[in-house]
Amino acid sequence: MNRRPAHLRSPVALLTSCAVLFAALATVLAFSGQAQAIDYQRLGSFSLRPATGKIAADVIAASATTDAPCPAGTSTNANLTAVKVLQPGNPGTDLNAYSKPLAKGVKETRDLTTGPIDLPLISTANPPLVKATSLQTALRAWIPTGSLDGDYTLVLHCSFTGSKAVFIRKVRVTGEDWTQIDQVPATLALTTAPERPAVNEDFKLSAAVTPAGAAGTVEFKQGGTSLGTAPVTGGKAELSLKAPAVGGVTHYTADFTPTDPDAHSAAQAGKPVSVQYVVTVKDTDGKTLGTKPTLLIGQKVNITVQGLTPAAKAAVSLTNSTEKFTDATVNASGAVDGYVFTVPDKLPNGEQTLSLKEDGDATKVASFTFTSSDEVPDPEADLEVTDENGTALEDNPDLAPGQKVKITARGYTKDAKVKVTLADNEATFKDATANAEGTVEKYGFTVPEDIEDGDHTLTLAEDRTDGKSVAFAFTTGDDGDQSPAPDPSATEGTDSGGTDSGGTDSGGGTGGGDTGGSGSTGGSGGGGGSMASTGAQAGAIGLTALALVSAGAALVIHMRRKGLLVFGDDSPQHP
Repeated sequence: MNRRPAHLRSPVALLTSCAVLFAALATVLAFSGQAQAIDYQRLGSFSLRPATGKIAADVIAASATTDAPCPAGTSTNANLTAVKVLQPGNPGTDLNAYSKPLAKGVKETRDLTTGPIDLPLISTANPPLVKATSLQTALRAWIPTGSLDGDYTLVLHCSFTGSKAVFIRKVRVTGEDWTQIDQVPATLALTTAPERPAVNEDFKLSAAVTPAGAAGTVEFKQGGTSLGTAPVTGGKAELSLKAPAVGGVTHYTADFTPTDPDAHSAAQAGKPVSVQYVVTVKDTDGKTLGTKPTLLIGQKVNITVQGLTPAAKAAVSLTNSTEKFTDATVNASGAVDGYVFTVPDKLPNGEQTLSLKEDGDATKVASFTFTSSDEVPDPEADLEVTDENGTALEDNPDLAPGQKVKITARGYTKDAKVKVTLADNEATFKDATANAEGTVEKYGFTVPEDIEDGDHTLTLAEDRTDGKSVAFAFTTGDDGDQSPAPDPSATEGTDSGGTDSGGTDSGGGTGGGDTGGSGSTGGSGGGGGSMASTGAQAGAIGLTALALVSAGAALVIHMRRKGLLVFGDDSPQHP
């Protein structure tokens, strides 16, 4: 029986099988060639002397100096230490398999586990069996042809075949020479925003790394407690925090760890941050006072302080005063609530500071600054108005429509919202905001274009019940002392009868003769109407009369055409 191979039934099936096989092969090759970094434990750095040399030299350098000792258990035989070059790339994890020795320590017995090590180096040669290995020879084992230019990693191994603990040094090969790449020192500067946060306030710690190109991470700490780690981006690492619940000085630190310790050094920085107490002062009416308010001699205020140590005692003192004050008691929440302070009678005028020192600790002091005065403040001092150029305006100035002025008003609660309104005008205005001292500073006000002539009042009132209110009075147009000239048309066409009757009418209103009812002079006969409105009234009456006459004429014509109206004859009748 003849056996013949079966014919290929489906080329598509064959191609599909090949594709699956090649894909599997590619996957195996990809995973088998995955890069793996050489595994070692970094002890620190070492430097070579001299710091440059020839890549073909039998001994790379005369000596090596570390910045730390070898780990405990290292052999006392210095000849077992070695300087090696690591295979470039990531060939695998075995330190010994993927490195070649370039030099070794001299033959001597010494303790390598104390202090930095200064180690004289000798060739790795052991004639006649082992030849010396230069940097060039070692690199050519991995890079058979082409240029050797580039950066390479050297290690100083504390034990020739022992632990993975090594010191690191980078060198750069250029042509036939090698040069040690020195580590660039990094520095760190720690700042906060805001610079002096209040208790429980959100704030930010920022660590600026120099040089800005140094990559790595920064760990932030408060005392010995880690607060978090942030990466360095653009030369800066930041961490958002909440300030402590208790005020006073808090110490923060930052530790920079470089991504490449051979390129940049580690760095540390610290900063004492003064965490501020929250001090609120209110007058006896419950109004919150702004920053550095003026208090009169004998005036009482209520003081609340947050951020003290719970259940502590706070000694109260006042600058420029020998007055003895009752200690303030801190409650379980760390607050002094409603401490009553009276400005002493003998306190001189000027700036004063009231302090609450917690248990005599000079680093834990809450304070309140004010200006003492024995003079009652002038209410007018609450308001200052200038033109656009800053020239002060007099009281009740005369302003023109469209004119711009700047208003400064005082006496409001700190950061208060202030509503601005103009009496007898529908215009709306942007709200003002008081600053930390309770002052609305240079508020821009423009006189409305459609404002009527006369007296006006612009009010800047705090948007709360019983809030501070400051009024700015001004005028527009004529001052009202002169009467407007009479309309000449008001006296035209009037007969003497109308004038006589209007002049004797005590009511000054509608008294007059048959056609003199418009009474242009009747208004001055002691009536209640004003001259300014008489012309308008006369015009309205005249138009009404003309309309009535026209309507009457039309009615007469209509009725005569219909035969409904007969006059007897067309000639006028005389008595």
